[in-house]
Order: sequence, then structure tokens, then C-alpha cells
Amino acid sequence: MTRGSRTASWASDELAAVGGAEELRLASSRPDGTLRPYVTIRVVRAGDGLYVRSARGPANP
Repeated sequence: MTRGSRTASWASDELAAVGGAEELRLASSRPDGTLRPYVTIRVVRAGDGLYVRSARGPANP
């Protein structure tokens, strides 16, 4: 796994739904398991992969 990446297995209907969206509302987890406020971010589907980038740079959770 590379820095900042996570892998997940997606069912084909989930991949189609998420990959078909232009934007997502994503919330990352804090060390205690609670969620941070969500940010709206673009998503790109390439084959069976879904890709997003940090909204505020690589050091942002």
C-alpha cells in the first residue's frame, strides 16, 4: 500500500454508483474512530479503481 492509499473491494453496483458520481462527500476518521466533518471532493473511476485526492494537500487526513 502506498502512502495515503487504501484498498477496498467494491461490488459492481457500488462501483457503478460511486464511479458515476462527479462529486462525493467524504469524511475521514480520527484516531479515536469519530468522523471529521465531510468535504465535497471529485472522484474519478479508472477501470475497477476509484480515486480521490486530499482536499487540502497530502498532509490533510
